[in-house]
Amino acid sequence: MSAGFLLVTIGHTVTLPVPFIPSVALFAAIGALSSALAHRGVSVFHDGLRPVMGSFRKGELPRKEVSKTSFNLAWGFFWAFGIPFSIGYVVPLVYMIFMATDWIGVTVPGDQSSPWHRTARARRGVALALLAGGLWGAGMAVLLRLITEAMHRLPIEMAGPVHLFSEPAAGAYFLFAVLTIAYHYGYRRAFVALVACSVAWFGAQTAGLPYPAVWSFTVGVVFLLAFLILEARRGKAAQEPTVAWAIEDDDDEEEDVFDENARRIRRALLPIVALAALMGAAYNWGLMTKDPISGLLYAQGLAIPAALIMLAWAFAFIPMKFTTAAVTGCMATGTFLDQGISMLMPNPWAAAAACAALRAVEVLALVAVVRGIERLPSIREVADVMRTAIFHVMEIGFLIGGALAASAFAGQWGFAIVVAAWFLNSRKNFPVMPMSVGAYAALAVGVFANILALLGFQVT
Repeated sequence: MSAGFLLVTIGHTVTLPVPFIPSVALFAAIGALSSALAHRGVSVFHDGLRPVMGSFRKGELPRKEVSKTSFNLAWGFFWAFGIPFSIGYVVPLVYMIFMATDWIGVTVPGDQSSPWHRTARARRGVALALLAGGLWGAGMAVLLRLITEAMHRLPIEMAGPVHLFSEPAAGAYFLFAVLTIAYHYGYRRAFVALVACSVAWFGAQTAGLPYPAVWSFTVGVVFLLAFLILEARRGKAAQEPTVAWAIEDDDDEEEDVFDENARRIRRALLPIVALAALMGAAYNWGLMTKDPISGLLYAQGLAIPAALIMLAWAFAFIPMKFTTAAVTGCMATGTFLDQGISMLMPNPWAAAAACAALRAVEVLALVAVVRGIERLPSIREVADVMRTAIFHVMEIGFLIGGALAASAFAGQWGFAIVVAAWFLNSRKNFPVMPMSVGAYAALAVGVFANILALLGFQVT
């Protein structure tokens, strides 16, 4: 079996726009369950909300304040990142569901101090969260379909070209590793890695291997891991031993907190695993994605490249997500590994089972993973840097993609408008998230071009 065959046959065949009935059903179920878990303080999606969930659960923070915090966090990501990359013939982002269900969960009144079934107030809160979250999920699926159909019927068709938003970044993801090396280990090492990645790219292309970015990314990751291992060894050798009595009490106290929080999360293992199964099916079906780049590649039948991108995201975010879960007793709604594994499964049922099993392992191994990360602090440091690298690649890639889409809508004039929007946004200290400037500018160009076309102007 050839490598090319593997690259295009693993995973489920994606149909765009996404199938309507399955998307409504799965979005409703995912919205309902994620809202209920957020309401009980078991898991939330936004990393900025998780640190306050422990205080909220204990009654140290009023619901109104936590609700306001959640709304402020959610609204920025929802409109600035979720919307422009979820409309048209694309795989919608999970932000369209989870940003809202976090807010719904913490806003619905209830009784967090008691088990969900013990008091009428607690049962009522869970029921309301389930209902509101389910309605939001189903409504979002319907709304996205209506917007997509409207974009398709315009004089200048907009539903198709929006996939160009992510196209340039889809081949540049090997830079995740290269830029991480540059930011953390220096530009000289990064240049060596870049040259090696480029040789891998053109070597694969010359040898007739499919999708050169995969091979380039693999080489970049090898270089990053080599530098990381060297750093970890040097750090371990240079570390001076500390007398046991100086740290024993602090370690015992911290371990007690971690164990207590882990037990709390494990008590909700069944609904956590159920949500993971639903998410796995949705990822495999191509109904939603955590990242526009992996969503685009998966929709094109490139499951392995899409999964590799999720692997990079997982490395960048798992240390933070697991640590905050152990500290707060509130799990993250997915860790990026779930989508990567789901996209490699042959069908939604297998993806649901695999994602559920992965989630169970993550919950049961939470403290062990956090302890491992603590023993290797260089992993956390490199992960923090990789998050920055990923966002920088996306910023430039999505800007270029927006310019390409605008050119499809209105030719060179559209390209110029996107460039102008970038500079104006930067002069105003980026009121619009940099990753979204190109996409929003292109959408504005498309709307304006359609108005001109309706008025009888020649646009393209």
